[in-house]
Amino acid sequence: ESLAPGVVLGETYEITRLIGRGGMGAVWEAKHLRLPGRFVAVKVLLGGGGSAEILSRFRREVEIASRLGHPNIVEAIDFNTLPDGTPYQVLERLMGESLGERLRRGPIPLAETMSLVRQIASGLAAAHREGIVHRDLKPENIFLCPPPDDSPIARIKILDFGISKMRGAQTFKTQESVVMGTPQYMSPEQASGNNQAVDERTDVFALGAIVYEMLSGQMAFAGENVLTVMVQVMQGEPTPLAHVMPSLPASVVAAVESALTKDLAKRCPNVAAFVQSLTGRPLDARTGPVAAAGPASQNDDALAATVPPSGPAGLSALAHTQAPGKPAAPTATVARTGPRVLLALVGACALTAGAFFFLKGSVQPPPPPQPAPAVAP
Repeated sequence: ESLAPGVVLGETYEITRLIGRGGMGAVWEAKHLRLPGRFVAVKVLLGGGGSAEILSRFRREVEIASRLGHPNIVEAIDFNTLPDGTPYQVLERLMGESLGERLRRGPIPLAETMSLVRQIASGLAAAHREGIVHRDLKPENIFLCPPPDDSPIARIKILDFGISKMRGAQTFKTQESVVMGTPQYMSPEQASGNNQAVDERTDVFALGAIVYEMLSGQMAFAGENVLTVMVQVMQGEPTPLAHVMPSLPASVVAAVESALTKDLAKRCPNVAAFVQSLTGRPLDARTGPVAAAGPASQNDDALAATVPPSGPAGLSALAHTQAPGKPAAPTATVARTGPRVLLALVGACALTAGAFFFLKGSVQPPPPPQPAPAVAP
């Protein structure tokens, strides 16, 4: 209630307008007074913050985002308290819409889904390498920002690490049998309250449910109420993706099914392996998705899952799967050069031959060597 347009926080951030308000917090837009043109988002807990556990989660959320510093994770700028002691976060101001808002308009094409999933997985893999499991991954926590270039694919930002689990953390311990997460994207180990079993495979399950929804336009697990959904997560199976989307490549269907396996021992082990099986290309968790040979177009992910790796139709796939440092196959080289390059090669050969014969006729050969005089021993 103490915030309104014109209020300045920490002598740095001037509140401009209210962006949104939820059950536990509100988000305000503010401008940076010392950096002209820089706008930020100020996230404030309502009611002074509530319990110590909520305060701990709120602070941990911004600390984790600041610690990771990944381009596909929302940037955390500052953390402070209002004069009445209410904590607030300062985050980068994002423009666009959440993945949840986008899915309300229907499914997403395969090629676009591939590109978005690679970005999501890149941010998750970076968190997992630091021992952090998000465990509340859902479309509302994935934000689609306008791309920085002319690409039609949005730039992904993962939000809200508030209930994340940090491996080896001593400041916050989740009690066993406490259910935490969003039911429709919750893993079986979360739904059963087995929090000790929560690890990066928990995020793999949630990502698999999100990809199922992105491709089909319907949730993998749904029900009339929370209890029904949780029973589906623990005991039921989603409608086979191959039945909902018969046109999908078999490799894509198999990858999603592997991510949604209830048995932890049989589930896809990490997000990098999931992306590899889903798109046919490896994932670099440090800076984002990379191609094996040169920049990739927006359709490369879809092609990698559908084009065979050999034969004339597989030459484009060969260009993306060739190991670094190894020369390309001759047939692939010819296919990529084109007629103009071949004509240039022929012309170069002709010029070289002409220069050779010209020099041969104009340069006199050296006289034959004379035998050396005999020398007496």
